[in-house]
Amino acid sequence: MTFAKLLEINFQGYFLCRIATDPDPTNEERGVSGYTMALVQEDPLDQVIRTQITPEFAARNLREPAERMGIRIGVDVTSVLFDGQPYDHGTAVLKGAKVFLEGRDDPFPGPIYDSRNNIVGSDDNMAFVVNPFELAIRNEKVSIRAVDYLNPSDPGQKIWQIEDPATYARRFPAFTPGSQAAQEAIRVFDWYAYFLDRRRYLTGRIAELERELQEGRGDPAELEARIQGLKTRIYQIEFWGDRFTNKLAFQLTYGFNVNGPQSFEGQELLGGQVDTTHPWPVTFWFGAWDGDLLTGWMQGTLSVPFLPG
Repeated sequence: MTFAKLLEINFQGYFLCRIATDPDPTNEERGVSGYTMALVQEDPLDQVIRTQITPEFAARNLREPAERMGIRIGVDVTSVLFDGQPYDHGTAVLKGAKVFLEGRDDPFPGPIYDSRNNIVGSDDNMAFVVNPFELAIRNEKVSIRAVDYLNPSDPGQKIWQIEDPATYARRFPAFTPGSQAAQEAIRVFDWYAYFLDRRRYLTGRIAELERELQEGRGDPAELEARIQGLKTRIYQIEFWGDRFTNKLAFQLTYGFNVNGPQSFEGQELLGGQVDTTHPWPVTFWFGAWDGDLLTGWMQGTLSVPFLPG
């Protein structure tokens, strides 16, 4: 049986990554010398790339005014193509399915941008491997999983145990520092105005909280902590300047053939058969990074060989 044509599953959405930045060490949990930090009321920094979060996690870690700006953390399937053309039957089954990056990279509790302060990557050209790469797409009808190994001859080998970076070079991204696609995705083309609006908003929130404090509304310690957190965010934006603003146009583009286990439960609902015996191509990018909100945009396509019924 020949599977010569591809079913293309397209996805996009906002992700969250609470990541320490240079010159902080990779495992820094609060943020000391880099431009990112965990505020008092937030969880420790853990580097994890999150394409989905729970309401409880959002309440602790999704900073204002993200929701007011329409930022919802969630990468979802948007459409399905077959042989380059819209495949309405596939879209009906898969549209809205959630996209997950799973697995963990000890000691971190999930997948990360692995660089370890330039030991296995390069901060200069954003050469970060997404490690591990365990892509899952799920809804109540379908469950898809695709795993890629850094070293397929030794799947359990850690990245820092691999002596020759050429072994995993295919997993490095192409770096575009002034990406039009990244700016279009979040509809931001004036980076300085974007963060000027942020500072204005944070300044206004500080004034509101200070009035609450003066009027005796709420817990004084909690209000003071929130005020100081907002002041810290303003300081970081102003102190780091271009290091904040220019990352709104950064784009890291990945593309490789998945070499590990693949599965597609519920494929019969698509009206055909999926080939899980050959590597699946995947392309995706991360970009539009907001170093204050610790959010960005992810967009990509998982392609699977498919034979309609």
